[in-house]
Amino acid sequence: MTHVVRGMAALIILVLLVGCGGTRPGPTPLPTAPPPPPTAALTPSPPQYVTPSAAALPPASDTRLATFFFYWYNCPQRECDAAQLSVVPPGWLAPLPGDGDARDGTAYSSVNYDWFEGELRDMGAVGIDTVFPVSWGDHPHPWFRQDRLDLLVQANGVLERPLRVGMFLDTTAQQAMYNDFTADGYRFGPGVPPLPLSDPRSGYFFYERHIKGFFERVPREMWATEGGRPIIIAYTATCCSELQLSGALWGAVKRAFARDFDVEPWLILEDTWFGPEALAPGEGRLSAEQASDGRYSWGTALNGPSTRTVRGYSVSSVGPGFDNRRITGIADPRLKERSSAPDGSSGDGAFLRASLETVPPDTDMLLLETWNEWPESTGIARAAYLGANGKPLPEDFYMQIVRKWRFGQ
Repeated sequence: MTHVVRGMAALIILVLLVGCGGTRPGPTPLPTAPPPPPTAALTPSPPQYVTPSAAALPPASDTRLATFFFYWYNCPQRECDAAQLSVVPPGWLAPLPGDGDARDGTAYSSVNYDWFEGELRDMGAVGIDTVFPVSWGDHPHPWFRQDRLDLLVQANGVLERPLRVGMFLDTTAQQAMYNDFTADGYRFGPGVPPLPLSDPRSGYFFYERHIKGFFERVPREMWATEGGRPIIIAYTATCCSELQLSGALWGAVKRAFARDFDVEPWLILEDTWFGPEALAPGEGRLSAEQASDGRYSWGTALNGPSTRTVRGYSVSSVGPGFDNRRITGIADPRLKERSSAPDGSSGDGAFLRASLETVPPDTDMLLLETWNEWPESTGIARAAYLGANGKPLPEDFYMQIVRKWRFGQ
């Protein structure tokens, strides 16, 4: 047993030093100043369709209100098949209302500045104070790469009250990066080899290839922080294998971040990172619970509300419902009606309303799942929603449910 423990200790050191220090990119010098915001390339006209600001209204609680924001769309060219959606947002099939600058397009797209500004203004108007862009790092699609964050930062900077920006690390990207690196192509999902955390390059795929670049593009003054530490929320552990090494991985990531940015991140992990092997990894290993600062549940738009607490820090999650039945080739079609609450009551928006009612008043952060994941119909942003009777609802119907919860009116 002694030689096994020593062998695993050596493996952990390898993960820490090679994985996050990176033999490929080389050590990163400590920054001497926050990265400057990008220079504005356009002078867009402000959108005219946003909800009036609710900045004058005091929130009903001190809970941080946050949401997951997907910027992987590029309408009308790519990722915009309306036949795969149960609800369609403005800008998907016709130009965005009020977008008077056609130089970067007028559609629902991450290449369109006006789209970013309109979405962020709507978030702020309903009381959302923190946005977690869903990041895959430098995805093969040019409209879903790290540099798209430059437009988000630019748009956020013109708001009267800029949102705080945290990172949602979609770990599906780590599986895809690993398979691309091993010459199998950029592939992910069931049936595709997971990233083994014993691979000394695992830290490289998480930190050097992904996390580091995100925070280099978001100015420090915009960072969402907890106790001064920038917040990272990680998606599920289905990307990876050998999860007994997950604590070592996340510990190494945090140290590498501190090396480059002079502060350790506040790490919130999804439930699947807390499996038996990750919680009891063996003598001498850091557990996932020790490495994390918070925990949350993904899937509350389908499964119902959840609250998780780690060392006194609580994260609640809610969603409006779920419907992925229209996605081409979906292997597991599922539906959670928006009009049917977990307790069996019904009515337009019943699932979201009932979910919000379960949020503990002292929870530290509430995550809305999601702002705009349209293929799975978990969005609450503006869209052409239908009520339970099949008649159209106001496009900001779900936004107003959130606004009422936030401000109490």
